Amino acid sequence: MFYPKTPFLGNSLLEGEILKVNSAALSQLLEWLCQTPRVTTYRVNRLRTNVDTHKKQLKDVLSKRYGQRAPRIYGLADLPEVLCIAPLEAELVLREPDPTLKEIIVDTSCGAALLRGAHIYAPGVLAMESNTQLQECVNVYADLAGKCKRGTTTRYESSEKVFLGVGKVLMQRYQLYNNKDEAVTGIAVEMQSNVSGVPSLGDLSCADALLQNLPSIVCVRVLDPQPGERILDMCAAPGNKTTHIAELMGDNGCVVALDNSASRVRGMQTKLNSYRSIQAHVYDSTKAVAASSDAACPAAPPFPCDSFDRILLDAPCSGLGNRPQLLCSIKQAKVLQSYPNIQRRLLGQAVQLLRPGGILVYSTCSVTEAECEGIVAWALRKYPELRLVDATPRYGGSGLPLPDLEATQSSLLQRFGPCKDIDTVGFFIAKFQKDSK
Repeated sequence: MFYPKTPFLGNSLLEGEILKVNSAALSQLLEWLCQTPRVTTYRVNRLRTNVDTHKKQLKDVLSKRYGQRAPRIYGLADLPEVLCIAPLEAELVLREPDPTLKEIIVDTSCGAALLRGAHIYAPGVLAMESNTQLQECVNVYADLAGKCKRGTTTRYESSEKVFLGVGKVLMQRYQLYNNKDEAVTGIAVEMQSNVSGVPSLGDLSCADALLQNLPSIVCVRVLDPQPGERILDMCAAPGNKTTHIAELMGDNGCVVALDNSASRVRGMQTKLNSYRSIQAHVYDSTKAVAASSDAACPAAPPFPCDSFDRILLDAPCSGLGNRPQLLCSIKQAKVLQSYPNIQRRLLGQAVQLLRPGGILVYSTCSVTEAECEGIVAWALRKYPELRLVDATPRYGGSGLPLPDLEATQSSLLQRFGPCKDIDTVGFFIAKFQKDSK
């Protein structure tokens, strides 16, 4: 086991009675959250290129790095836009640090990313030993306790640091820590190998293909957008699902993307500008329903009731499905319990904005019952016009059983959790249809 346990995560979940599972299931879940998903997935933009072309490009990159032992690249039958990169063979996976190498320390966010195959960007480097030279290989550790001071020159000694891999230095200390006039950007350390078995390739995302978690891709396939429809993405940033919606529609129709953060909307604007069907607005989706219903649907929010054919509500959540979880001081129960309130408010707006017969997909990147099955049970009680339909294509398991959810209803939900068949982040998807008037 290369990763730390997260006891505070377990305590918070149990204190707040947010995830009601037995101790054995909780132990399995915590261990799973600490591990890294070992399959890497790319979503190919088939409006710009074809999958075979991008597959060849990926093969070339992997072959240069790993030669004849490059990991396999494969597709998925129900997701023709997806390419998967298998993990490295066991004998290629790094196991122990090299005692002859110097060390650098990174924060836990950076550490989790490099275990997924990323390189280390300058802001993530907390400490680098003195006299570390360009092109020198170093052991990379994550500071779990968060006590390492930025710019430390000596070896950081701590029982709460964990070895993650070996990297090649591309920036020296003076470049990282002595420039006070502007933030340092770029790759500081190029990872050569890591302990997770995920190929260290950096982010190969481009306009033709995007590095994206499989459940996020499945989520938009469950929405099943069709050409010519009017679709709302209520919490759109960073825009990856928004662009996927437009691609599946053939960029033919209208995709309204809302987010309440101006900086996040600015950040995704360049990505969205490549699609004629997408309209992005800085707007709070908890207020997206107009006070009065006009005959014509306005171009900007708020919108009258029954304005959209399909709605994606990828709701703000605790993010407790993200893997690997390296940070021990996880969110407290009181914070975790605040998310269902905003999720219910958003879902209430979505029900009003959805036309009769329309489709609403609710999703989170969380594993807590309160943010997932609990919201579904609440929605079915609150809005009798909603009914669950099967969240297909199906790559995850069924939802957790609840007293107020029938077994047949739970089976229609899709939950990504500890599973032998597929290794992804934690995620949840529910698909509703609004009854016709």
